[in-house]
Amino acid sequence: MNYRQLEAFQAVFRAGSFTLAGKLLFVSQPAVSRLILELEQEIGFKLFERHKNGLQPTPEGQLLFDEVERSFIGLRELDKTAESIRMLRQGNLRIIAMPGVAHLMLPKVLQRFWEHYPQINVEVESHPRTVVLDWIHTRQYDIGLANLPIDRREIEIVKIFEVRMVCVMPSTHRLATRKRVHLRDLHGEDLIAFPIGSYVRHEVEKLLKQHQVECRIKLSTRSTGDIYQFVKHGAGISLIFPFDQFGESVMPELTFCELEEEYSMKIAIFRSHFRKSSLAAEQLLDLMTKMIGQALPSNSC
Repeated sequence: MNYRQLEAFQAVFRAGSFTLAGKLLFVSQPAVSRLILELEQEIGFKLFERHKNGLQPTPEGQLLFDEVERSFIGLRELDKTAESIRMLRQGNLRIIAMPGVAHLMLPKVLQRFWEHYPQINVEVESHPRTVVLDWIHTRQYDIGLANLPIDRREIEIVKIFEVRMVCVMPSTHRLATRKRVHLRDLHGEDLIAFPIGSYVRHEVEKLLKQHQVECRIKLSTRSTGDIYQFVKHGAGISLIFPFDQFGESVMPELTFCELEEEYSMKIAIFRSHFRKSSLAAEQLLDLMTKMIGQALPSNSC
């Protein structure tokens, strides 16, 4: 039996005649009769008896109709589900990103995303760069964010944007009144940095060495959010790449000073080359691209 036969059977059962069923289905009466006959031949029993008052279902026909009704209700629910998925009224997204991006950039992006698609559930994993790249390869994540370079063929880069290194310090710091500072101004300062082996730690140490600036690495932590908290409470200053260009300042107690020695890092938004993006992922990628374009028009590509 096929869907068309069952649809005709359901229409005849409800209408009580082949003619009315044909009108419901927008087909001719002979076409409906043929579908019912084919169905009866396939299942091996009659579905209707002809009487003066019209068609009457057989007991077997009644049993089959009850089951068809349950099946069609399930199909209608599937239609609703498909419609919800198509209109992004339900779905799931999995994102994996470096901690700074995950903690500071994604909340603002997702806030905007949920204004349009509030029923989409999102899972965010925060890991170091190498883990982000490795786990995107598993195809279990829709979107990844990490700094360049990325030379893996399984990764498709969707968008690249650039963030500049800044110095973050307490608002009471001796340099806080300046808009821009030189690296040499930081000589002798206590520094809060990312852990040894991380990309940002390596770049900061290289930059300080190039400019012959000596700082004590007083504290190491992997979270940009934690760095802000420790800076706020006087543990030291920090050289970071802020990812909060999408909204207001992170904390009023902090001052962000640009560096005279410009240094930037390129961040990539990417996905698995071998995983087809969902409709929800495509919408989020499009939103992220637009927000980056608005926030960093001269640095993104």
